[in-house]
Amino acid sequence: MPLHPAEAALWRASPLSHAVRGLASAGNVQRQRLASGLEVCLITNRQAPIVTTVLLYRVGGRDETAGRSGAAHFLEHMMFKGSANYGPGEIDRRTQAQGGSNNAFTSHDLTAYYFSFAADRWQEALAIERDRMTALTLDPAEVTSERQVILEELAMYRDEPWDALELAVQAELFPGHPYGVPVLGTEPDLAALDRESLAEFHQRFYRPANALLVVAGDIGPETAQRIEAEFAGLPSAAIARATVAGAPALDGARRLERRHGEVARIVLALPAPPPEHPDHPGLRLLATLLGGGRTSRLHRAFVDVGQLCLAASCGLAEAELAAHLACSFEVLPDGDEAEVERRLEDELAALRDQPVGDEELERGKQILVADWVFQQERIHQQAITAALALAHGDLEQPEKIVRRALEVDANALQDLARRYLDPRAGSVFGVSLPEDE
Repeated sequence: MPLHPAEAALWRASPLSHAVRGLASAGNVQRQRLASGLEVCLITNRQAPIVTTVLLYRVGGRDETAGRSGAAHFLEHMMFKGSANYGPGEIDRRTQAQGGSNNAFTSHDLTAYYFSFAADRWQEALAIERDRMTALTLDPAEVTSERQVILEELAMYRDEPWDALELAVQAELFPGHPYGVPVLGTEPDLAALDRESLAEFHQRFYRPANALLVVAGDIGPETAQRIEAEFAGLPSAAIARATVAGAPALDGARRLERRHGEVARIVLALPAPPPEHPDHPGLRLLATLLGGGRTSRLHRAFVDVGQLCLAASCGLAEAELAAHLACSFEVLPDGDEAEVERRLEDELAALRDQPVGDEELERGKQILVADWVFQQERIHQQAITAALALAHGDLEQPEKIVRRALEVDANALQDLARRYLDPRAGSVFGVSLPEDE
């Protein structure tokens, strides 16, 4: 679809790079490291009377030892189940009573906890985080109860066709690597995790020197002193994180087939380099052109025009040590999954064989920038983005990736397609077929 003349004029008059504002430009940024080792980043942004705190620990599934998969995620659950000054469930009750919200997430690389409160009461988050960092209860009865909750969560993932297929593809994509093990763990390992093993995991990784705190929003000059009062007095104990090798290279195309659900689902996973690699920004743009929205190649070829699929998308899944580009399809009932596979090969070959046209390239860059702007719209999103960026050591890394993607031209994209979009060179093709076939 060609650009409207007015759109083209806007493109020339206002370079997209002007819309890509770094995290620092959202407001004043102040960074410091406390005597306890805690890294602190304050982002002043008065767009709304709200404050978000994110406490991120540099620990995830990749730090678990053999036989203890799921420990990082299990401990995330237990952080809400009681500490010295907050009984089981009390953190959620207090948060809701004060009109706030909280949540947490665990990945293979890290674990993060975040709160959002009105600007006149956000300090409650600091008290909670200190208490469960230093005095987590880990009551055996709560451990037993929460283990069952996680086992049911794992069963839900395996019962859901998309989740089950993605877990199987992930395991095949990272054989013998921590990234191939589910963050939730496995049933035998979860059964073996007890209070003592969780307490050991907490004591080892949940310390100020292994954490970073981001506070963003309508904060005042006293914020740094409040954080200092809560965390500076804690003992400083550095931790040497175990080195994990990069993802193993895949030799050729791998294929797995399952039967699950009522329609066919397909995932093609292609290995990609981690965010700091110079090819990563261009691959972000390539994924956008392939499957970023209704104007993308895959949506047009498989949904609008081809009418083979209910949905078609492509995204770049990022982790600290590796990434992968995933093309996903939900095939129409009674659809031909083999035809989807053939046409996908044609679409990838077209990107390898022919440079992208100027109009398509510009539209892809517009979508990339629009996604960036939307992702930074709210204060809590800015705080989480900042925490994840700092975990990689560079607050401006997300902005740099987008800016570098905007500099990629058609020839560079074609070169990337030739090097990364050839399934024969290394890929995992996962298909989930209907159970009744």
